[in-house]
Amino acid sequence: MSHSRRRDPSRTREQRDGGRTTPSVADVHEAAAALSEHVVRTPVLHSPELDAWAGLSVRAKAEALQRTGSFKVRGALNKVRTLGAAERGRGLITVSAGNAALGAAYAAKVYGAALTVVMPATAVREKREAVAELGAHVVTEGIRDAAAAFDRAAELQADGGLVFLHPFDDPMVIAGAATATLELLQDCPDLTRLYVPCSGGGLLAGAAIAARAAGADIELVAVQPVGSASLARSLEAGTPLRRQRVETVVDGLTAPAPGELNLRMIAAADVRVRTVTDDATLAAVAALARRSRLIAEPAGAAALAGARADVEDGLGAGGPVGVLVSGSNVSWQLLAELLVGRPGGAN
Repeated sequence: MSHSRRRDPSRTREQRDGGRTTPSVADVHEAAAALSEHVVRTPVLHSPELDAWAGLSVRAKAEALQRTGSFKVRGALNKVRTLGAAERGRGLITVSAGNAALGAAYAAKVYGAALTVVMPATAVREKREAVAELGAHVVTEGIRDAAAAFDRAAELQADGGLVFLHPFDDPMVIAGAATATLELLQDCPDLTRLYVPCSGGGLLAGAAIAARAAGADIELVAVQPVGSASLARSLEAGTPLRRQRVETVVDGLTAPAPGELNLRMIAAADVRVRTVTDDATLAAVAALARRSRLIAEPAGAAALAGARADVEDGLGAGGPVGVLVSGSNVSWQLLAELLVGRPGGAN
């Protein structure tokens, strides 16, 4: 199911299906080709020191070094490029705690569209400021969490006739996100397991289809904070179940529930779910900085925390494992505290 930019069949599919059509392997390959001029093919890092810390042979896909500091720009660019000129001209709106907002702001700038971003008031200050610097209009007042942000965005979309850019539950966003895993598997075809941070599920759904695109036989492990874990319950129920209370310092993994399309794709991929504590994730942030010289935000380090937690539980991998270091937009104050010995960062 490949696309032509001129005929823009992705829009036709979404109009038929309400935007819920599962992206194909061809969509992922097309996205990889189309995005090559706008995104960085990020390196895969291997550090014996990090291996020793994790207890595994780790290959870290450094999306922390991506434009805007996260993988999210891949999906945003892929979505915005498939919109028609009239849709872009109406203006765009999205919801994000930071990284999806940055990706959308960059994509809107590339394609000349106005963008409104609804962010929780608790979003990391550095992320809010970076979104505004890219030219987006940021709305935070009265937005206490991700669920409230989605509600507010729906109101603004209806009032202004704006086009909604879903931060994770959209076929073109998923296909764009999948290109990160596709690159990793091309560079490291011998991986036996892949750890993926999961919130709304776009990166994980993308990883599942990218593994199919690469012909890889690999175990996929979804990693979520204990205080923001909704995937396992949603998989068991067969429908997205919203977590009523989110309690975690991992601000990039706070979607109240997985997306509907993402959940279907994840369920079909036989993914294992792994939860990690905030302390374990903060320790992984410090380990990446000290042992690989890679700056990661807590969400970006969650996959590594999941790999180490598996080792502590006696789950070997039988070969090298991949971890998606999904972003680097960390609070500088938090990073400084971790590196000078805050509990959870001393390893």
